Amino acid sequence: MTDEALRTSTRASGRAKGELAGARDVRFRSVGALAAGLFVGGAAIVSKALLNGLVAGDTGYILLMAAAVLAAWFGGAIGGITATVATVALNAAILVSPFDPANPDTRTEQVRLILFLLAGTGTALLVASRRASRDRLAEALDEVATLADEIEARDARIEVMLAASGTGFWEWDIQSGGLTWSDVIFEQHGLTPSAEPPSFDTYVETIHPDDREGFRQVIAAALDGGDAFSQEFRLIWPDGSIHWTHGAGRIFRDDDGRPTRVLGTGQDITQRRRVEAERDRLLAEERQAGEFREAFIDVISHELRTPITTILGLTLILARPGRTEDAASRTALLEDVRAESERLHRLVEDLLVLSRVERGRLSVDPEPIEPRRLIDRIVAQESVELPTLRITAQIEPDLPVVAGEETYVEQIVRNLLGNAAKYTPAGTAVTVDARRDGTGVAIRVSDDGPGIPDVSLARIFELFYRDPESARMVSGSGIGLFVCASLVEAMGGKIWARRRPEGGSEFGFTMRAIEVDEGDIGIPLSPLIRTAPES
Repeated sequence: MTDEALRTSTRASGRAKGELAGARDVRFRSVGALAAGLFVGGAAIVSKALLNGLVAGDTGYILLMAAAVLAAWFGGAIGGITATVATVALNAAILVSPFDPANPDTRTEQVRLILFLLAGTGTALLVASRRASRDRLAEALDEVATLADEIEARDARIEVMLAASGTGFWEWDIQSGGLTWSDVIFEQHGLTPSAEPPSFDTYVETIHPDDREGFRQVIAAALDGGDAFSQEFRLIWPDGSIHWTHGAGRIFRDDDGRPTRVLGTGQDITQRRRVEAERDRLLAEERQAGEFREAFIDVISHELRTPITTILGLTLILARPGRTEDAASRTALLEDVRAESERLHRLVEDLLVLSRVERGRLSVDPEPIEPRRLIDRIVAQESVELPTLRITAQIEPDLPVVAGEETYVEQIVRNLLGNAAKYTPAGTAVTVDARRDGTGVAIRVSDDGPGIPDVSLARIFELFYRDPESARMVSGSGIGLFVCASLVEAMGGKIWARRRPEGGSEFGFTMRAIEVDEGDIGIPLSPLIRTAPES
C-alpha cells in the first residue's frame, strides 16, 4: 500500500476501461441472429449475381464465405450457419444450372457447393467461438473496470483519512535494503517528497542515538519470528530538530518463512508528545506543590513548635519575680532564648526559600562578595553557636571576588555546618575550605564523622529526603540540604556531596568569580583581591 501501488491500480483501471470500450459492438440474439443470417446470405447472393454480370463469369465463393464470417461475428453460430445454408441454397437455385449427371460441370459445381457448405459451417463455428471468447473477455474487463473503480474510490477515502491523521505509508525491501516512501513519510522526516528515500541502514542513522538500539531490537525481534511491530522513537531532521514518530509494520515472508519485505505506516506524534510532556510537567509541579504544602504543615506542627515552646517557657520563667534574681541564671536563660530564637530564625529563612522555589520566584541579584571575610565571620559565629564541633577555616590566599547574594551564601554555609553538628558525634572536626576551582571558587565543608551512607548519596539533596538510619536517631525536616541546592543553583553554581576517602563527608558548592573595582561595591578591597586573578 504505497503511492506506487495506488498509481498502478489507477493505470490498470484506465486500461480496463479502454479495452472494454473497444470490445463493445453489435450483438444479435437467437431470432435476430437467424434473421441476420438470412439477410446477409441473401445480400451475398445478390452481390455475387451483380458481380458475375459485371465480369461476365463466375466469381466463386469468396463473397459467400465473407458473408458467413460476417453473419457468424454478429449473430454467432446461428447467424453464421444460417447465412451459409442460405447462400448455398440460393446459389444452387439461382446461379447454378440444374443438376445433370451427364454434365461434368454441374457435378463439379455440386461438389463445390457441398465443400463450401462444410467450410462455411466450420468457419462460422470458429468465428462464433472466437466471438464468444471475446464476449467473455469483455465481461471480464467490465468486472475489472468496476473493481478498479471501487479500489480507486477506497484508496481515495484511505488517503483522505490518512492525510487527516498525518499518517503515511512505507515499504522496505529486505533483500535490497531499499525503502519506498509516500509523500507524507518524506514530510515526517523533514525531506522534500521528490527526493530519493534513503537505504534502510542510512535511515537508522537518522534515529536519535538514545532510541536507535531499541529500534534495532524491535525490528530484529519482528524479523526473527513476529508478524508485526509497533514502536515510538525520535528522529533527527536535517536541520537538527528532534521529532517523535510512531512506526508500525507487518512482515511478509516467502514459502520458506524467510522475511522478504515489510509494509508499514508512520505517524508524526511530536505534538502529542509535547502535550504529554507538558501534562507530566504540570502534574509534577502539582505534586511538588502538594509536597511543599505538606512540608509547611509538618514543619509548623513539629519543627517550629519546639523552639517556640522553648522560648515561651523560658520567657515565662524570666517573667516570674524572684526566679531569676541570680545574674548568672538569668544570663543562661537569656542565652537559651537567643539560641532558640536563632534556630527559629534559620528555620523561617529556609521556609521562605522553600516558598519561593514552589512559586518559581527564587532569583538572585548578584553582588560582589569577598569570600575570605564572609567565611571568617561565619566560622567565628558558628564556632560559638555549635560548640560540639571543632570548626576551622582554610582559605586559599588571593581568592577572587565572587558573584552572589551574601545572605544566601551565609545561609548555605550555616546549613551545612548545622547539618554536620546534627549528624556527627561531639568533638567532630569540621573544616570550611575555600579555594580556586577553574574560573570560580569552591567552598567545601568537610568533617571526619561517620560519612554519608552510599544509599543516600544520590538522593541527599532531594526535598524531604532523610537517610533512613539517621532519621530514627536525629529529628529534622529534610529541607535544609534542598534549600542549599536551590540557592546554589539560583546563583549559577553547582553543589555536591561525597564520602571522603580518609573518612567523613564533604559538602561543597561553587561560585562564579568576577572582576570588580572598588567603586562597584563602595568599600576598599584588599590589594590582593581587587580583581579576579587569571586562572
